[in-house]
Amino acid sequence: MLLYINWDGFSASWYRMAHASPLGTPNLDNLIAQGTVLLQQRCGIPAITNPMQQALISGAWPEKTGNCYCYFDKAARRIVKTGRLNPCETIAEAAVRHGLTCASIHGWYVENRGCTPGDAGNPYIADISLRNFEGRVQLLLDYLAGKPVPSGGKMITLLNTPDFLTIYADDIDTVCHNGARLPYAEMRRASTIDEWYENIQYAVWRMDQALERLMRIPGVTIALASDHGGMPYGIAGFGADADEAAMPRLAELVQAIQRAGVAVAAIEKEGDPVPADAQAVLLAMETQAQLTWLVPASEGRQRAVLEGIRALPFVRAALDQNAQRALGAWPGMCDIYITTRPPYYLCGYEGKPFAGGSHAALEDTVLDPFCAFWGAGVRRGVKVQERTSLVDFALTACRLLGIEGPQDAVGRILTEALEERAAPALTEHPND
Repeated sequence: MLLYINWDGFSASWYRMAHASPLGTPNLDNLIAQGTVLLQQRCGIPAITNPMQQALISGAWPEKTGNCYCYFDKAARRIVKTGRLNPCETIAEAAVRHGLTCASIHGWYVENRGCTPGDAGNPYIADISLRNFEGRVQLLLDYLAGKPVPSGGKMITLLNTPDFLTIYADDIDTVCHNGARLPYAEMRRASTIDEWYENIQYAVWRMDQALERLMRIPGVTIALASDHGGMPYGIAGFGADADEAAMPRLAELVQAIQRAGVAVAAIEKEGDPVPADAQAVLLAMETQAQLTWLVPASEGRQRAVLEGIRALPFVRAALDQNAQRALGAWPGMCDIYITTRPPYYLCGYEGKPFAGGSHAALEDTVLDPFCAFWGAGVRRGVKVQERTSLVDFALTACRLLGIEGPQDAVGRILTEALEERAAPALTEHPND
């Protein structure tokens, strides 16, 4: 059985930080020592859950899935949210196509995409009362032990041990955002950057403890992956004091664009007005913004806008469409993609006394999602130093299952992570 564990928001940076803390990460350490870890794994843009989860499960970037979280439709003059959009085949769908069985524990990325609520053969299993990884691990173990579990409004029991099983948890992502909902009763919202990091370390430690129970499942092969990392903002740190960090920067960004001679309308949510004479729309969300031209802009005007934005001290990057495409972006997302550097933000932060947290950014702690493989078919003690990417995961997982696919994948099979006997010889995907 291949068990795909998805820890939303878990970056390699958070692993290193938690590993070095007094709490430690003994089970992750064992998984790495006895398996293969990817040291230069990278995600794409936008580094937001829905787009990057679809990239993981299908091996295709947003340029193929069309999932970019949201964009401004200039023809309809409105914000469009892409939700779970993904026309590409998933790992679970590829498995079912090859006659294998699947099951999902809260893995929404395969809900009705290979795993169906109420279908005992290939079930999607979820209990909304379970808010952390510990509870969902117990649900998974109950299912494998033949106990009734909730699926599609009824209780089902195991028919056959699934060939492909996935479990999803957003403990770390929730802690990163630092909102009112946190995964553990004893945890409190962070009011300083140090407390924010401590919460991340604690969440990783708790998940590490639960991981040990999954590693004891007989005959299991584990693929543990994440979609993105995160960064704190809006609170003193990174060379900025509390007042400077807590100041929204959207107005300064708008002014920089206006100085380049562009009439720009800044919007944050559906219903925000866009004047009829606006030449561009700036869709702003916390630590990212998407600039979309409403009228044709000359190369000189575009260059002036880019230079003006990049000169702002709080801006991490301003990417034109060519630079976006190099990171897998859907070409319809925007004309210029802008992100801040920590601890700065554009809008949407509630202010003191709590730290903000985001992953719509281009910091190393955001772009370095954790990924490791362990168990039968996986090489032991391998640390892959070469650059790998999120879209390599799906084809590698399918090779461990002994199947081809997903059909739309553009990544490659990470043969350096696999034993030669991991799967029967397969025809390589045409995009490898």
